[in-house]
Amino acid sequence: MSYTLTGLTTGSVKFDPGTGTITQEVLTRSSKMTSNAIESGSSIEDHVYLNPEQLQITGVVIKNHNIFKERLESMHKQRDLVTYTGKIRVSNYVIINLQIKNSSSNKKGFQFTATLQKANIVSGQYVELGQTALMSQQDSGKKKGDSQAAAVKAAGLKTTVSQQISQSSYAAYVNSYGGKSSSGPAQRKTASHNGV
Repeated sequence: MSYTLTGLTTGSVKFDPGTGTITQEVLTRSSKMTSNAIESGSSIEDHVYLNPEQLQITGVVIKNHNIFKERLESMHKQRDLVTYTGKIRVSNYVIINLQIKNSSSNKKGFQFTATLQKANIVSGQYVELGQTALMSQQDSGKKKGDSQAAAVKAAGLKTTVSQQISQSSYAAYVNSYGGKSSSGPAQRKTASHNGV
């Protein structure tokens, strides 16, 4: 059986009996549960959060040492999305941990352990322009007896009128102060409170 690890941009590594093999595949599914108290009768799934799946593969390379090592390191360094095909098949994973072990018993190759984690890829929501009717178009379809729709429609049609004054009127207004500011009246019209 051949095992393949294929990167989206970095190429692929194929393990077959002539070059190497995968000796172990471990798929881990875990979750995290809140440590806070849960009210009786509430839904448990609201308090348990799924962690991303992880796949750990362990293998040995016996030939083409440099090519395999460079390709695996490139997948890890570039954070490439990889697809793994073996006994377990997964896609959209990223290598989050890579261990390479050299030993004297395998001089032309190496042993490795790679931990892959599922990348949760989602697409953002969007609304295409021109697909939804404008509010004014939605209101125009309302019945004539609907006072709320009429009020909304009327409010949208109101315009504001601004009044402009001439430059000479504004200059006369400014000159009426004669460059002085008013200090206010010097005396009160009513007697002040004397505290008695």
